[in-house]
This record gives sequence, structure tokens and C-alpha cells, in this order.
Amino acid sequence: MLTGIAVAPGEAIGPAVVARLRAHDVRYRIAEEDVPSEQARLAAASARTRTQLEDIRDRTRHVLGSELAGMFDVQILMLSDPLLRERAEALIRARRVNAEWAVVEAGEELVQRLRAIEDPYLQERHGDLTDVLGRIRANLQKVDGDASWLNAQLARFNEPCVFVADDLPVSVAAQLDWSRLAALATDAGTRTAHTAILARSMGVPAVVGLQEATRMVPPGATLLVDGTTGVIAVDPPPSVVEATRHRLHAVAVPAESLSGPARTADDVPVLLFANIERAEDVPFAWREGAEGLGLVRSELLLGGQPIGQVSEQAQVDVYRAVLDHAGPREVTIRTFDITPEEVGLPEQMEVEPRERLGMRGLRLGLARPEVLERQLRALIRAGDGRQLRIMFPFVTSADEMARAVAMLHAQAERLGLPAPPAGAMVEVPAAALDAGGLARHAAFLSIGTNDLTQYTLAADRSDVRVQHLYDPRHPAVLRLIRMVVRGARRHGRRVAVCGEMASDTILVQVLLGLGLREFSMAATSLRQAREALAGCSIAEARDAALRALYDGDIAAIDTSPAV
Repeated sequence: MLTGIAVAPGEAIGPAVVARLRAHDVRYRIAEEDVPSEQARLAAASARTRTQLEDIRDRTRHVLGSELAGMFDVQILMLSDPLLRERAEALIRARRVNAEWAVVEAGEELVQRLRAIEDPYLQERHGDLTDVLGRIRANLQKVDGDASWLNAQLARFNEPCVFVADDLPVSVAAQLDWSRLAALATDAGTRTAHTAILARSMGVPAVVGLQEATRMVPPGATLLVDGTTGVIAVDPPPSVVEATRHRLHAVAVPAESLSGPARTADDVPVLLFANIERAEDVPFAWREGAEGLGLVRSELLLGGQPIGQVSEQAQVDVYRAVLDHAGPREVTIRTFDITPEEVGLPEQMEVEPRERLGMRGLRLGLARPEVLERQLRALIRAGDGRQLRIMFPFVTSADEMARAVAMLHAQAERLGLPAPPAGAMVEVPAAALDAGGLARHAAFLSIGTNDLTQYTLAADRSDVRVQHLYDPRHPAVLRLIRMVVRGARRHGRRVAVCGEMASDTILVQVLLGLGLREFSMAATSLRQAREALAGCSIAEARDAALRALYDGDIAAIDTSPAV
């Protein structure tokens, strides 16, 4: 039994595919009839590797001389060593494992043999062997891109699998064929990590923060995943497997479609919106009672492609597909919240790609105006005649918002089309503290509580080491949210919470007491939020907000209705 952080509810069962994506190492069992084709994959990859090494050797000899070229003769000999190639083929046949796994296992055996030899020269060939092994694996994974390669592996299974990974970057996750996944389990991650949010949106049970699952779970093992409790059973008894399959495959009674605003116990209407990543998710959002789409993450909508390479027309087509699905309902599309690496500009990267306090969101858009202007033109064209709102992420000052709005109107004038309303996502304490200044330029404000919490408390939400410090109930976070509500109200602007706080049945009542009447969340959380709101009156919500803000100290709080 493994226990991690439950991030996407539901139960699933399936065979384990174990992936160490940082090392490009994916392991799974194969059927007996697939042994010949898997050995053929290995043979083809070895042949490509030999051709590449010979070409490198010949070019090195021509440029640098025969002595340095001889290094690659050593690697070619290693490639031909029966202890590597023949052993890998034997492992595929005897243990019915995929070629990548067999190459790693055979390579590790050969490394141990080299280390046991007392000859210093042979011991130093460890680096050459690692190079050869890496090249063979790369040639086995000859499909372009991590996600394409992973999808090709997942397509080999007759049933959805449980994907067990060390980490799963959201740029890769967005391109996965989620229909092939019964469940997701990762060593890294937290509840508010983007991949966890994506899993919830896809309705795929997920458990993260397992730390050593990729080491402890045997590839091919049957896994029973409970995304509600965060528990994973490895190779449970056959009776449990049979009972679980029977329960999961039972014909479910379709849930009643919901419509209209949610209402509190004292009949105050509250608007609930859905966050989505794909156009095909829109019908499910309507069935779950969404009034509109409160957050469409445009970078995920484009499938994780390098943003700088996506044409204006391609963006128009993608955005229009979502808007066509939405019909007359309101849709808020967020502009790209990405780093320079994700936009296809690696030459600008001076920090770690995971750094979230540098060039991202609107900062990057203003620094690379050609990228943001192209997206704004696509949004204006797609939104013509539709209920589109544009939201800028990671806004830190009123000046940034003013520049972004000016850029939007300039592009609209260039196209001869009306500019959609533009709002700001409040994710940084500076933006919350100056919410009134932002509201002078923004048509609406949306509070991104996930980032606002981590930046307020200096607790990276993707770092399991400080997960206990990441607390959206912290009074400092709640007071910043109240400041945003008040700043928006002073200028007659709508304000919503768009983050995981909105899907917490207790916190949504606190937020209601702080004056909020709009919430946006994963569509899978809409029903429980509606039920939580129905069980709470405004007076009870204000009491809950007071307790949360002041820990029992009754003090004055602005309780006038939100705009």
C-alpha cells in the first residue's frame, strides 16, 4: 500500500506503466506475441545507433584526426558486445519487458562487470557505455517529443493503464491521450500543481507526492488507485480486483443535469463557472451546472506546443472551437502563462525552467510583444460576435495592466473589430494590495488563489517539502482576498475566485462571507460546491469569515453585497 496526496477523486484499476521521465525511461510488460516486434524495435534502434556513431567517428577523423576518432570505435565495439545486445534480446524474451527496459537492465549488468575489472582503462569506459545506452534509448523513442513518444507507448495497451511517473510536466500532460489513462500517480507534485488540476479536469483519478512510487511499483503490476483517499494498492488480492472491476463497470445512473445559479440557504444567487483545457470538455461543464467558462488556459488549449511556433490562424481555430461549444455563454480565455522556454525562446533562459518568479505571464507578453499581439489578434477575431472576455495572468502593477489593455485596443483597431473586455488575474500580493489601481484599467478581477497563497506564504506549491506551509486558510491570504473584493467593488468591477479554494466546501463558505459571489473551478468540483453553498446562509458565511480572519476576535468586516 502506498499513500500520497489525493488530488483527483475517483477509483480506478489497471496495469502499471512506470516512467522516469527525467531519464526518458519507461517500463512496462508486453504480451508474448509482441516479443518478436519488440526485439525488432531493439534491432532497428541498434542499427540506427551504429550508423550515427560511424558517421560521428568519420567526421571526427576528418576534422580532428584518427586519435580522437578512436573514442567512437570503442563505443561501436560496446554496441556490438553480446553482453549488451544479446542480453537485452534475452530479457525481452524471458521477462517479456519492453525494449527500453531491457536495454537499461542489460546496461546495468554490463556496468557492474566493468566495475569489477581491475584495469583502470576499462573502468573508465563507464561514461562511454552510458553514452551508448542513452543513444539506443533515444533511437527507440524516435517519435518527436516526449508526449508523442509516451502516447505511442500507451497505445500499445488493450486497456487503460495506471501511469506512474517521477514527474509529469504540464506541457507534456496537456498532450497526453488521457483516454489511455485509468489513473495517474507521481513521485512529485502537490494538490495545486498544474498537472493535478489537469487530472481533475479530465476526470482521471490521481495521487501525487508518492516520492518513491517509480522505485517501488513493479512495471505491469495491477494497481488499485483511490484518488479520494490518496491510497494505492499494489497487486491486491484477486478477490479485491474482481470486486473492484465489477463495481467500476456497473452501469452508472447518469447524474441529473444542473442549470441556473447556485443558491445559498437563504436564496442568494451565486455564479459558478468552470475551468477547462479542451473544447470537448465544455458539454460536461454545462451538465455540471456551469454558468460559463471562468478560466480557459490558452497554453494548454494549444496542446503544449511551443507557443512561438503557433500561427495566428491556428490559434483562431482553437479559440473559436471553444466559443462555438459555449454558444451564448460567457467565456474567459487567459492569455499565455508561460516561461521563455515554453514560448520557444530557450536562448533567453537564464534560470531554471521551473522558476515561477521570473519572466512569465503578462511580463513575458510585454517583453515579447509580437507573441502577445499575435494571440490578442487571434482572440479578437475568434471572439467577434461571441461572449468572450480576455484575462491577463501574473499582473503585478496597474501600469502593466494599462499597457496590456492599450495593446489589446491597438490590435482591435488594426482589425476593425471591437475589443473584448479585459481583466486581470490577481496572483501576486502586490496586485492584491493595489486591487483598486488594477480595477481602474481592468474590466474585471479574478483571484488566482493557488499562486496568491504560495507567493504570500513563500511556500512553493509544487515542493512537497514545504507543503505543510501552503495554507490557503492563512489569515494573511484571506485578508488579501478581502482587499481585492473591496478594491473591485469601489470601481464597480466584477470579482471572482479562480483557484482550488473555490472547490473546498469549507473555504467556499468563508469566501462567500468575504463578499464573493462568483467562483470558477474544475467542472468535476461544481456539484459539491453547489451543495456546500446550499447548506450555508450569508449570515453563517460571514461568521465563518470572521472566525477565519480573526481567529474568534469579532471585528468589523465589510459585508455589503459584492458587485
